[in-house]
Amino acid sequence: MKVLITGAAGFLGRHFAKHHIYLDHDVTAVDDMSSPYARWPGELPAAALRIGDAAEFFARHDKLIAGTFDLVYHFAAPVGGREKIEGDPLFNADSLRLDAALFRWAAKAKPKVVVYPSSSAVYGWMQQREPDIPLKEVFFNAGNIQWMAPDEMYGFTKLAGEYLAYKAAPYGVNTLCIRPFSGYGEDQSLEYPMPSIIARVKAREDPLVVWGPGFQTRDFIHVDDVVGATVARVRFGVEGYQTMNIGWGIPVSFRDLALRAVDIAGYEPEIVTLPDKPFGVMYRYCDPTLMKTYYPTPKVRLGEGIERMLQAAG
Repeated sequence: MKVLITGAAGFLGRHFAKHHIYLDHDVTAVDDMSSPYARWPGELPAAALRIGDAAEFFARHDKLIAGTFDLVYHFAAPVGGREKIEGDPLFNADSLRLDAALFRWAAKAKPKVVVYPSSSAVYGWMQQREPDIPLKEVFFNAGNIQWMAPDEMYGFTKLAGEYLAYKAAPYGVNTLCIRPFSGYGEDQSLEYPMPSIIARVKAREDPLVVWGPGFQTRDFIHVDDVVGATVARVRFGVEGYQTMNIGWGIPVSFRDLALRAVDIAGYEPEIVTLPDKPFGVMYRYCDPTLMKTYYPTPKVRLGEGIERMLQAAG
């Protein structure tokens, strides 16, 4: 299998690359290496690496024979956590350029399947104000123009990316838009809440700081399961524009996350919340029914994920 991965030196890109390298697939990896957290998967040979902007890569390879790549993962995007999403929203706007380049190229190159990493942020923020609303794929469908405002500029870029996928379908582009909820893993940057909390716990900080009111909830899913669920879904075939949530369907508050982490670490700090810090929507968790059709049970439970991150930190 011939696989193209843009943003291959980023968090998701590295993990998907490792999966396909393990299966001895022919992987081409593209990344501009602009992020301070970027690093190539160590198993990739130098011949597989392409350092540069993904849009420029697509422009240089727009004369490919249709079907040259069996599978394309498009992870190229600006990278940043909640502070950047809210504090520098135009930072995310470059995703629009990269995504447009992807789908223009895919309409010519005709890979068998494109995996586009959308996000739980694509759902309307009005749907995330109450604690008992699991987010279903049908709550946002690019073919239904009754869209609700998504979460910040970041969410809008993902909405636009999915709309491009929807519009590319008549050109013969088959796209799976995955919607991971709060993905995490041992090598994730400290710009994101889970690894930053784990790093503070690893340092045994007391008081232990949690951004926001602490009662905001997320659906934490380990990157191993993001890869596993995506690969399982692709195996069943993708036609046109299709979407899938990836998550447990279990809401966990940030305060509870911190309490679980300190319990595993074996100390009892005071938990201090910072309500004025960026924290996003109050309630966010998925309905994983569709995912479970292809990937019945995620493998890494939250407690195990926390233990793995504590062992990896420092």
